[in-house]
Formats: sequence, structure tokens, C-alpha cells
Amino acid sequence: MRKLLTSVLRWLLLFTGLGLAGALLVPAFAYVAGKRLIGAYEGKLGFMDYADSIYAAASRGEALAWLILLSPILVWLVWYLILRLQRRLLAADG
Repeated sequence: MRKLLTSVLRWLLLFTGLGLAGALLVPAFAYVAGKRLIGAYEGKLGFMDYADSIYAAASRGEALAWLILLSPILVWLVWYLILRLQRRLLAADG
């Protein structure tokens, strides 16, 4: 029971960390990359307007905004599933 609890807690902490990274770091990195590649954001407050537009779009349920905010979790999940499938296939060849 204790092992299950620590495993669940570890997964919960991992997804919380990835969720916070998606909510805080991804919009900041996207803003900096966009500023360097295509120029300054047109909003009056710069990054604050940019982040506000992403969060407002997510609150309206727009899929692209959720994709941006959940991208760290989705990338981690895809890699996890690929590695798990690879282990299973290697074990089957065994």
C-alpha cells in the first residue's frame, strides 16, 4: 500500500510540475521566440497581453490554447508511451 501511495504521489508531482511549466514557462518561451522571429507583440503590455490572450482563449475552450498550455505533458506522455512500447517489443523478442 505504501509503495502504491508513493508511486501515485510521484506521478501527481510530475504532472503538477509539467502543468506549471506549461502554464508559466511555455507562454514566456513562445513570447520570446516570437519576438525574436517576427517582432514585438502588438499589445500595449507586451508579454502580459500575450499571456492574457492565451489564458483567455483557454478559458473559452479553444483547442490551440490548450495545446500550448498542455504541451509539456503531451510531449512527456508521447515519449513515455514510445519507450514503454519499445521495452515491451524488446522483451517479446527476448
